[in-house]
Parts: sequence; C-alpha cells; structure tokens
Amino acid sequence: MTNMSPAADDVFFTEPVMNQPVGPPMPIMWTAHTPDERRHRLADLDVWVTWVVDHYKLDRRYIPECWTKHWELIEELSALHLAWESAYATTSRADAPLAWHERLGAARLRLADWVARAGCRPGAHRAAG
Repeated sequence: MTNMSPAADDVFFTEPVMNQPVGPPMPIMWTAHTPDERRHRLADLDVWVTWVVDHYKLDRRYIPECWTKHWELIEELSALHLAWESAYATTSRADAPLAWHERLGAARLRLADWVARAGCRPGAHRAAG
C-alpha cells in the first residue's frame, strides 16, 4: 500500500493557496465600484490569476505581466474567475469543472487576441490609445 500523505517537496500535492468556493459567486461590475474598491477587488483577483497562470502554465501570450493595466483583460479574467468559482463551489453539479475547462479553452483564444492587440512585451507595457 502506498503512502498518500503529501511530501513537503511534492509538486502535485502542494500547500493550498485558496479556499474552495462555498456558494454562488457574485459577478463584479467593475464600473460600479470606487477606485479603492476596484484596487481591493483587483488584488483579490490577482491571487487567482497568479494561481491559474502557474497551474495551467499560461505564458505572456495569454496573460502578460501588465494585465492589471488592461481593462479588457481584467474583465475577461474576472469573468473566467467567476466561472471557475461557479464550477468548483460545493454546490456545483458534478460536470461543472469540465464545463469550466471548456470555457478556459475559449477564453485562451480571446485572451491571446486581447494581448496581441495591446502589443505589450515582457517588461514593456504599451498604454492603450
């Protein structure tokens, strides 16, 4: 019988970085919040984006370092995060994670398009305009 306890250096069984969503998530309408509220919500979103970039090995073609400076990326990633929360909430249907992965595939195409339009490069943000 194998020992199923995670090892400290095990890349598959890493330490948890987020809590499992418990109930239905609430969409964020970014323009309905003050600048301070948006900064706070963006910091929360950044935790998830950092995780999803690492977990799914998404590179700068999909999510550049400067994603927080592009509203189209914030909106897309916020919606993707919402779909992820819905898929992994304790109240979700059993096939919801599969639907989320399908949404991730579609979102990757849109993210790549947004990033290409922005024209940002590693270490070099291009402001819209």
